[in-house]
Parts: sequence; C-alpha cells; structure tokens
Amino acid sequence: MAARPGLSTTREKTLRAFAHALRGLEERRSEHVPAHPKIPDPLQGPLQAFAHALRMRGRGKVSVAWIAGHDETEVSRAALYAALSGTRLPAAATVSTLLRWWAGDPASEGVKLTRFYDDSPVWSWVDRLPLGHEGRDRMNAWTSWYNDLVDEVRAARTRPRAPRVSITAPPEQQRFVKELTALIEATELGEELWLLGTWHSRVDRYLDGKAIPTDDTCRGLAKRLVSFTRDADQDSVTAVLERLRAAAQVARAARARDRRTARDNAAAPQATRSPLDA
Repeated sequence: MAARPGLSTTREKTLRAFAHALRGLEERRSEHVPAHPKIPDPLQGPLQAFAHALRMRGRGKVSVAWIAGHDETEVSRAALYAALSGTRLPAAATVSTLLRWWAGDPASEGVKLTRFYDDSPVWSWVDRLPLGHEGRDRMNAWTSWYNDLVDEVRAARTRPRAPRVSITAPPEQQRFVKELTALIEATELGEELWLLGTWHSRVDRYLDGKAIPTDDTCRGLAKRLVSFTRDADQDSVTAVLERLRAAAQVARAARARDRRTARDNAAAPQATRSPLDA
C-alpha cells in the first residue's frame, strides 16, 4: 500500500498499527470476552463446581482462544468463556466443544464405531473414538454430570424462591469477626489495612459483618495476613488458616440457621385478634 501524500513512511506505519489495534479492540468488545475471567468458587453451587472442574480439565491443554478459532468450532468465543464462569448453565454444544479438545482426542477420531450418542448429536464425536480409548470413559462421566446439572438447574427454576429475610449478625459471626481482628492485630499492618491491596475491601466487609469468607477465600487471606508477619512460613499459614476456616464455617452455619428461622417465622400464620379483645 502506497504511503498517503504528505505522510512519512514512519507515520504511515504508526497509523496502520493503531488502526489494527483498534480493530482488535472492537472485535474483542463485540465478543464480550473478559480479559481476566473470574475463577468460579466450586463451593458456591453446582454451576460453579462444574465450571471449576471444566477449567481444571483444560489446564495444560489448548487455549479457549485456539478452540474458538478452529475451523470445526461452531460456538462463539464468548459462549466458551461463559461456560467457564459458572454464572449460567452452558449449552451442551458449548461444553462438548471444550471437552472434545480437553477430555477427548480429535486426532484419534475415525469412523463412527458406536451409536451411544445418536440421540445427542453434539456428543457424537465420542462415538468416533477408538474402542477402549480413555476418552470414552472420561466422557461418560462428564456427560452424566452435565445431564444431572441440567436436571438440577431446571428443577431449581421451577421451585419457588425462599423469601428474602433480614437478620442481624449471630454471635458466631461476631466471634469470627473477633478472631479475624485478633489475627490482623498479630501482623505488622496496624491500622494500614490498605496494604492488603485487593484484599482490603473484602476484609472490610468481613469486619463489618456483611460477608463471611469461603474456605478457599480463607486460604488466600491466611497467606496474605502471614506475609505481614515476621514468621512468614508455611506452618504459620497453616495455623492461621485453621483458625480462620474453623471460625468462618461456624459463622456461615449460624447465618444459614438464623435465615431459616426468620423465613419460618415469616411464613407462619399470624395470630389475629378478635374484636372482642379490644
């Protein structure tokens, strides 16, 4: 391409590079693909547990971007990333596309040897794997899990939602806050909680009684707190983690208990006063 009149070759190259980068940005925005997809917490629910296991299955395998760009891929890149987020039930075709590369073996696929998946064409590639191939056993487990997940999600959609209730922090949660406060005071943070970086806002919520960390979150928080002590070794991390996790588990159970009690009280028929009682 000839340089435009009045523009130097160097400037022309710069403009081309900028235009190329802009097109790439627009394509990325159109796909709605997050730059750093959040890793789902497997303890949060069945959708998150499935997505987390799917992510673990893909470790060390071809990337999502590579799968999305493959000639045989018929689902969008956005759908592939969404399946790994745990925020909604992914379509069978999306899960099948990921697992074909992460649990199957496309290079070994041949003619159709079995007809196990005739009623579910999206999984038909499994029937093309050699008999006795380990990918067949893996996929039997994955498809069973996915079908159970579909049934569970659909059942939850038809189930009436529990009414929202407001409760105060139970004594067990208050003890968790005291435990966390004591662990913070044992560090060199002092009043400078902002030094916790990305943990700062979460710790504030825990101390305010607005949230309780999961077991996995406790692990990360324990490591972060110990990094501000003089004895930052693995034994210290383990000791802090055990204290945090034990207190958090009790606090979460207590909140669940109090919410159930509050819902039961809200659902109970209210006693009506007779006009004669006035």
